[in-house]
Amino acid sequence: MKKRLSLFAVSLMLILGSCTLQSKTSNYYFDAENGNDINSGTSPENAFKSLNKIQDLTVRAGDSILLKSGDVFIEKLFFTGKGEMGFPVVIGKYGGVARPHIKGNATQNEMVHIYNSQNIIIRDLEISNSGNESVFGLRGLKVEVKNYGDAHHTTIDNLFIHDVNGGLEINKGGGGAIYLQNSRDEDTIPSRFINLLVENCIINDCQRDGIRMGGQWIRSKWYPNKGVIIRNNVIDGIPGDGIVVVGCDSALVEYNTVRNFPETLPPSEACDGIWPWSSDNTIVQFNVVSDHHSIVDGYAYDSDWNCRNSIFQYNLSYNNIGGFILVIGTNGWPESWCVNGNSDTQIRYNISINDGLRNYQTEGKFFSPVVHLTGLTKNTNIDKNIFYFYPKPDPKIDRTVLHFSNHDAKYGEGDIFRNNFIYASEPTILAKEEGSVNNHYSANLFIGPLNIPSTGFSQYDGKFNQMMWYDTNDKNWDRLIEFVKDKTVPVNGKDIPVMEIIGFNQ
Repeated sequence: MKKRLSLFAVSLMLILGSCTLQSKTSNYYFDAENGNDINSGTSPENAFKSLNKIQDLTVRAGDSILLKSGDVFIEKLFFTGKGEMGFPVVIGKYGGVARPHIKGNATQNEMVHIYNSQNIIIRDLEISNSGNESVFGLRGLKVEVKNYGDAHHTTIDNLFIHDVNGGLEINKGGGGAIYLQNSRDEDTIPSRFINLLVENCIINDCQRDGIRMGGQWIRSKWYPNKGVIIRNNVIDGIPGDGIVVVGCDSALVEYNTVRNFPETLPPSEACDGIWPWSSDNTIVQFNVVSDHHSIVDGYAYDSDWNCRNSIFQYNLSYNNIGGFILVIGTNGWPESWCVNGNSDTQIRYNISINDGLRNYQTEGKFFSPVVHLTGLTKNTNIDKNIFYFYPKPDPKIDRTVLHFSNHDAKYGEGDIFRNNFIYASEPTILAKEEGSVNNHYSANLFIGPLNIPSTGFSQYDGKFNQMMWYDTNDKNWDRLIEFVKDKTVPVNGKDIPVMEIIGFNQ
């Protein structure tokens, strides 16, 4: 009986504490046109004017910092603080539908900087940061934890970030729309994000990158971010990397559209659409990546080095100059720094249409394989994917379906290519192994004049439609079909439904 009373008392205290906290929360309003910093800031009629006023506030759990809808603020927004579970600090808008615009002129490294904070939501803002020239390290939003430990529950939602002209070279600081920074080598306390969510954002015309994480990748110091989700974002018109997750365990990247990468990067920059680096158990699914034009790489997807157990599934890729996917492993670093090669990447139930379009030479050769495995890759499983190739616009284009190459004086070993379905309208090389060994090919079907390198590939006697590849007992195909059923791909100036290209219900 006493135990029951004690549990009841604890529960009552928690409820009363939550009610007390909720009753003490405050909203702070900012009006760029009609506000005044001598106001109380606690109502729209008594709004502050300057975002610098945030530094004078004691923002508690459950409080909100609200910018007037449609107003233009030309100051940087800096915040550090924390909410509590169920009572986050919210930075957002009030008074209308239009996002308030935090507009920079490239004199600040970032226009919104969230530092050493947790249980926080940043939403419904427009951000730009543009000057006359590109600036290395220039960004729209930076979320940073330094010597902090675990930063829980950060949400970035419904932002519109555009016209951030950062530098084009990543080793000089790069730049871009959203940068998520955790531990560095010099930090004395390892820091990471726990339950970080980036969703519903629109990113236009930023350089170099869209959404990029920066953090501790050295395996002996690895303190991985957990619960990272990046979903339902549209990234359009950036020349570099679309979405990069770094130092994560079990990150989820889904339902993003990344498209229209302009060919403005120097040849020193190798960029891809969506990829993990120094991460384990990443899932990349239900994304569309198209029209990447990076001079080096230019793949839609990439399972990069120091990664294990990456999964790429139910994705659509088309018209990427490099190809559909890159898998890269290395053993050129000490084991304390890097895992031994890229292992156990799973690539399944994806559609690649017209990828591999580079019509100029890099390093003295035409090179744009659709699937590129380089360096020490182990047990990569490429299974049940659809590859569809229209005629190449230039006969010099490579477009080998599967190419193994050398990286750090190593090749892949024991990789698997099976149950894939290929349509090529002109002579195409299926595979180049170079020094790769012990690979396995089986049950791959193709239509068209393909150059068969080994056993494991069979010519299909029929049309390229669902009779060739669809299995009613395999529900994974249904997941893919549900995702692409409303998608189209531009072919010779006309938008063709994906369902028509792959021959579903035909």
